[in-house]
Amino acid sequence: MNAPQQAPISEDVEQQMQQSLADQKQAYLQEGAVTAETRIDRMDRAIDGLVRYADKISDALNTDFTCRPREVNMLTDVIGSIGALKHSKKHVRKWMAAEKRPTLFPLNLLGGRSRIEYQPKGVVGIVAPWNFPIAMIFQPMAGILAAGNRVMIKPSEFTPATSDVIADMVADVFDPLEVTTFTGGPEVGQAFSGLAFDHMIFTGATGIAKHIMAAASRNLVPVTLELGGKSPVIVSRSADIDKSLARIMMGKTMNAGQICLAPDYLLVPEEKLDEVIASAERA
Repeated sequence: MNAPQQAPISEDVEQQMQQSLADQKQAYLQEGAVTAETRIDRMDRAIDGLVRYADKISDALNTDFTCRPREVNMLTDVIGSIGALKHSKKHVRKWMAAEKRPTLFPLNLLGGRSRIEYQPKGVVGIVAPWNFPIAMIFQPMAGILAAGNRVMIKPSEFTPATSDVIADMVADVFDPLEVTTFTGGPEVGQAFSGLAFDHMIFTGATGIAKHIMAAASRNLVPVTLELGGKSPVIVSRSADIDKSLARIMMGKTMNAGQICLAPDYLLVPEEKLDEVIASAERA
C-alpha cells in the first residue's frame, strides 16, 4: 500500500511565512542593539499574556487532551513557562555583559585587550511538540527573548485548540515584527522548517527531527534539538525506598507518561528488588 500523500501547503500561507521572516529580519537589523529594557519588556508581556490567558489555555488543553486536570495544566505549562521567563528576566543583564578573556601573544605585548560580546542572532523559529504545547514554546522563548531575538512559532497540529489560543495570545501581546505564530498541519510544519531562520529549535521525536534537520541544512540554519531518549534511574542501597519510588512514579505517570524525564527503567540492588517493586505498587 502506498503512503498517503501529504497535502501541499497553500501559496498564500507559504508567502505569509516568507514575508513574516523577511519583515522580522528587517526590523531586527533596523533596531540595532537590543537593550536590556526592551528584552525585559518583551518577557514581561509574555508573562502578562500567560496570566491573562491562563483559563483559556487550561480549557483548550483539556479540549485537546480530553482529560488533563486544570492543576496539571497550570503546573506544567503555565507556571513552568512563567518561571522560565522570570528566571531569564532576573539574569538577562548579567548574561548580556561582556566577558574579558586573556589576550594571546603577540597581541598582548602590543597592548591588545580581548573580550566576548554577546549579540542576538536575529529571528529564531520554534517548532513545538504536542505533549506540553505551551511550555515547549514559552520556556525556550524565555531564552530567545532574553538574547534579544525575534520569534516565529509553529505549534503542534495535534493540539489545535491550544494552538489557536497561542495564536490569539501572541497576537494580543506582541507586534508581529517581534513574535508571530503559524498554525496548521504537517505541510505547514514542513514549509516552516525550511525557512532561512537565524536559528531553529525543535522539541520532539527523533524521526521528525531528521526531517527538520534536513530542511534546515538547505539554508545552513543552526538547529537545537531536544529529542526523546531513555531515562534511567539508579536506586542506591542507602536510598529511602518509599520516598524515592513516590517521586519516581510521579515522574513516570505525570501527563500519562508523555514527558521527557519519565523514568524508563530502574537500576536497583538485587537484594532490594522486591522492596522496590512493592513500593512502586503502593505509590
